[in-house]
Amino acid sequence: MADWKDFVEDNRERAGQLLDSLEGRYPRRKAEAAPPIFRCPVCVGPFYSDDSLEDHIVQVHGPQHVYLRVDGSIVREFAWAERGIQSISVVLLGHLKAGVLIHAGPTKTKLETTSETSLEKYVPKNFDGELRIEVCPEEGKPHKFTLYCRSLPEFRQDDIDRTIWNLQQLFHQDSACPDLKRWRESCGVAGKSSTLEDRYVNGFFEYTLGFALEKGGDSKAAKEHFEDAFGYLLPFRTLLGEQAQCVLALKMNCFGVLERCAVDSLFAPARAFFTRYPATWRQPKKWPARDSFGVYADEFTIRLAHVVAAFFSEDEDLFWQGIEALKFHPAGKEKNNFDKLLLLQARACVRRRDRGRAKDFYRLLRYDPQFGVEAEEFLGNEQ
Repeated sequence: MADWKDFVEDNRERAGQLLDSLEGRYPRRKAEAAPPIFRCPVCVGPFYSDDSLEDHIVQVHGPQHVYLRVDGSIVREFAWAERGIQSISVVLLGHLKAGVLIHAGPTKTKLETTSETSLEKYVPKNFDGELRIEVCPEEGKPHKFTLYCRSLPEFRQDDIDRTIWNLQQLFHQDSACPDLKRWRESCGVAGKSSTLEDRYVNGFFEYTLGFALEKGGDSKAAKEHFEDAFGYLLPFRTLLGEQAQCVLALKMNCFGVLERCAVDSLFAPARAFFTRYPATWRQPKKWPARDSFGVYADEFTIRLAHVVAAFFSEDEDLFWQGIEALKFHPAGKEKNNFDKLLLLQARACVRRRDRGRAKDFYRLLRYDPQFGVEAEEFLGNEQ
């Protein structure tokens, strides 16, 4: 890992960003008559209709979900409406009825909902501040949402980022299981800190704890902490926050988040491969950007990012050597990683017109929730 000053200097043009504003979320590439994109509140995958999104949520993530739809964007628990809220509704999937409690400043409102219910009339006009919404289904646990309208609470980004950087450096050196009390005291969130600061520090603590557990061989527990970290950090657009999100996105196959990475990011090839294929990727003169990586990442994920880059290069030997190394890596047998390696091999075989081997790889992907459609299309054309 690099020196903090070098990291800041290399990323100076992106400094000062804090949260993902709903107005600027997931900017689209230039295209004519681009259809609206609906993001899955769980994995952030893109869909082009409400029906396809709801079908995906039920089939992939389970039958019961609660989320908010704010100004056309899906909110899973936390968001910032930079220009205020124009439209807001609560959506139930798989639940028959739920109670809703809304705190808008001093105003408190209770109501019941059965499917999708507009909440606009319960939010004061031109509201500025923190909006808290709790949805309590008849069956299942409550769901809490926090929306910041226009203004944001205090957030000591420079101080906290520097401290997190130092804590990450220590973990990189000794891989010791992080201590929550030490983290909170070091970051200054043990007392009267803002909810934003708490969430940010908690996200990086869960991120680091996940890697500590993974290194210790407890993959199941690690996965739970990675999911918590992903949820905590997803709204943040800080340099460290986005890099952690990209690591988790590649590990958890939540590829939509990779749209956030910069063109010279280590994850830019993965973004092209998993979200824009068959579009190609050309390696920038300086890639990855010098000292641009500021958070801890496991060896498999770093190697995978380089192998994906090799997929777009003219050096086939380098690509296949990388694939073989990843297949023999202990993490290569994990389901998400195994599926990514299958897809890389399938597309590489198609490109070199080895359709027989491509069929073998695609057969193993035909029931995959993310890659199955591509596999079925290829196999159907081969009959």
